[in-house]
Amino acid sequence: MAHYPDSFRELCQIHAVEDVFQYPFGKGRFVQVVWLCRTLIWMSIIFAQTIFFPQGKILLFKGKVREFLWADVVVSVGAERINDKFIKNICFSLYTYEIVKRLGRPMVLFPCTIGPFLFKSTQWLAATVLRHLDLIYTRDNLSFKTTCGLKGVGKKKVVNTSDVAIFQPQADRNRALNLIGAKDDEYIVGISVMRWSYVANSVDTAYSNYESYVREMAFFADNLVERYGVTVIFYPTNFPVRGCREDDVTTAREIQLRMRYKDRTRIIEKLPRPSDLKGMLACSEINITTRMHACILSTGAYVPTISINYLFKLREYMHSLGLGDFSIDIEQFNADWALKAFNLLWDKRSYWRGKIREGVRIKQEQLSTSMEQFDALLQTRQNIF
Repeated sequence: MAHYPDSFRELCQIHAVEDVFQYPFGKGRFVQVVWLCRTLIWMSIIFAQTIFFPQGKILLFKGKVREFLWADVVVSVGAERINDKFIKNICFSLYTYEIVKRLGRPMVLFPCTIGPFLFKSTQWLAATVLRHLDLIYTRDNLSFKTTCGLKGVGKKKVVNTSDVAIFQPQADRNRALNLIGAKDDEYIVGISVMRWSYVANSVDTAYSNYESYVREMAFFADNLVERYGVTVIFYPTNFPVRGCREDDVTTAREIQLRMRYKDRTRIIEKLPRPSDLKGMLACSEINITTRMHACILSTGAYVPTISINYLFKLREYMHSLGLGDFSIDIEQFNADWALKAFNLLWDKRSYWRGKIREGVRIKQEQLSTSMEQFDALLQTRQNIF
């Protein structure tokens, strides 16, 4: 199930259907209010039927849950749904999980970030729903600790592992260089940027605003060109296509416009396939990443990486690879720190490539082993029938 099934059909050639909730993003306020009222009505009616009818019996609004009714098991691959930084998603996601369980289907969360919870109400709601799930995979230590700490959840059904993107294949170097428009002997530094809304900052500093992020990144990039003679490639990962509301391309352009060495930079303007993005990131000497999956793909290609953390998940990931000294929260990001971190990596690039390679190998083994619990759940389900 997906908000835009066509994207999955095109990329993976698999059957895909629309998500239960088709959010009216970008619509007028009146349309959004009408959508919310209608949605709350059918949500309430379906929930009531799961209480008063036999398990799996739905008469009204059956089309909303049809895909769950024929499924043997339901797996959520939405890695960023259960936290208060994305408050609009958490209630609808938890409702879906609860309905799946009330319909008698096994419900599994694939490796995801859980938390932070800023409100006691959402923490209580998460605990109430997650305790009913069959298996919960977290992708970092803090998410594991947060989930196990929710009342009634416990450790038996929670497995801490790695993000599945750690196994993403990559395009070969020749294809990647062609996509970038770079020469084989060119020193490349990649920068993953993002259009970030500073909400509920962990700290308030002179840098905890979007204007500062753009300014500091431009100054940093100029210094990389000047000191190291590199070509800077900006990698947006969220593009304004297929309903995505975030536009990292605009951010890359804003940073480029502030730079003195604009001619030594390029922006990847079109949405790449995951394998192509990893292949392009693999061409870098060092990557600076503000997006989670850009960071995973960069380190997955064994490239020394600096992270700018917009949520704790990115910080946790970097620490798990022994790269904590090259990780800074976005509210504190500044060019002086970044240049010092870059210089430390630059002088020992070969050493850090080897260290990252070993860390990624361990993560891949950890993820493969952790799937044994999922296999056991599927086997139990098969034995029932």
